[in-house]
Amino acid sequence: MENLLGQSFGGYELKEIAGAGGMASIYKGYDERLSRWVAIKVVPIQATEGGEEVMLERFRQEAKAIAALRHRNILTIYSYGEEQGWAYIVMEYVPGGSLKDRMEAKPIFTWQEALTIVIPVAQALSFAHSHQIIHRDIKPANILMPQDDWPLLADFGLAKMEQASGNNPNLTMPGQVLGTMAYAAPEQIAPEQTSSPGGIDARIDIYSLGIVFYQLLTGKLPFQGSSAFDLLMARLIDPPIPLLEANPRVPQIFSAILNKALNTDPNGRYQLMDDFSQALMKARYELSQSLATPLPGDLPIIRQKVEENLNVRLRVRPDGQEILASSQTEYIIGRAYKSMAPDIDLAPYGGSKAGVSRRHSRLTRRNRDWLAEDLGSTNGTFVNGVKLAPNKPMILTNGDIIRCGQIDLEFRAE
Repeated sequence: MENLLGQSFGGYELKEIAGAGGMASIYKGYDERLSRWVAIKVVPIQATEGGEEVMLERFRQEAKAIAALRHRNILTIYSYGEEQGWAYIVMEYVPGGSLKDRMEAKPIFTWQEALTIVIPVAQALSFAHSHQIIHRDIKPANILMPQDDWPLLADFGLAKMEQASGNNPNLTMPGQVLGTMAYAAPEQIAPEQTSSPGGIDARIDIYSLGIVFYQLLTGKLPFQGSSAFDLLMARLIDPPIPLLEANPRVPQIFSAILNKALNTDPNGRYQLMDDFSQALMKARYELSQSLATPLPGDLPIIRQKVEENLNVRLRVRPDGQEILASSQTEYIIGRAYKSMAPDIDLAPYGGSKAGVSRRHSRLTRRNRDWLAEDLGSTNGTFVNGVKLAPNKPMILTNGDIIRCGQIDLEFRAE
C-alpha cells in the first residue's frame, strides 16, 4: 500500500506507521487543536473489484458500529471521512500494544490476570449486543491493552448491525469465513450445520471469547490440526482439549464454564454474553474467598454467615451492571492486584482508570444496618456526594449512591 506519511486527513498529519492489516493501514497522528495523539486507519476508496468494494463497505460499517457504542472498554472513535481517494477513521490512540503482543511475551496468564482482561471484554460485548451489534472477530489482536487491567475492544470491521441487516449489502463473499480461523465459532465455519434458527448471532462472540480465555489460561488453543483445514474441521467434530489436560494448574471451576462457552451447538452455550460474564465473576468471587488473606498490619477478618437472607446489590451507574454480594457481614471494595482480590472487585468496571484503590472502602453490617467506610483511599469514598472521613462509617439506606474514585454504585440490601 502507498506510504502516506506526511499527508493529512481531516486536519491530522500522519506522523508514524502504527500497523497494517489487509487493505487497511494505521498511522499515528497528532491533533494540534487538542494536543493529543490519535490513531488514523485508512483504506483506498478506488475500488473496481467486488472484493475491494466489500472492504470499503466494511470499513464504513466499522465506523458506524463503533460510533454507536460508548463504553469504557470499547475503543473510542473521533471521526470518519473520505478524501483524496482514501477513507479514514480517526480513533483513540492506545499505547501499550494488543493482548496478542502480551501473549507472545507471556504465553500463560494466572487466572486472576486472565479474568481481569476477559470480564471487561465480556461486559463490553454484552453492551454491544444490547445495541444489536455483533463483533464477529474476537481475538487477542483486537483487544488493545493501555494498562494491565484495562482492555479495549477494537476492530469492528466485521461487525454485524442486526437492526440494519435487512438494508445492508451482503458483506460476505462466497466461501469466506468471517473472523480469524483460530477463534471462529463452528457456525461461522459451516453455517449450514448450525442448529440456530436465526443463523449466526451474538453467541459466536461468546464462543470466540471463550477461546481467548482458554488460551490465556493454557498458552494453547483448544483444538489442534496439522493444517488450516484440519484446525477448522476439528471444532466441528471434536470436543475441546480438556482444560486441565492443557494446564493442570488451572482451577477446576473454569472447566465447566469453558465447556459451556465452547459448546459446538449454539443452543448449548451461554445464551447471553452477560450470563458468561456473571459466571466468570462468580467463579472469581468463590476463588478469591478461598485465597483471602489479611494484608500486613490488618486484623484477621472473621467471616460470619448472616442469619437472615439480606443480600447486597450494587448497581454500577450509568451502565446498569449489577454486582451481587451475599452471606457475609463485611465486604472490602477495591481493585484486584496480582493474587490479592477484594470481596467486590471494581477492576472489571474500569477501576484502575477511575482511580479506585486496591483496598478502597468497606461495607459492614451491624444488626440490621449496613455502613460504608473509607479505608484511606487515594481518591476518597463519597455517599450521596458527601466525602467520608477515613475509618468513620456512615449508615446506608437503599438507593444511596456510593462513589469509589470515579465509579458510582447504587446500594441496595434486600
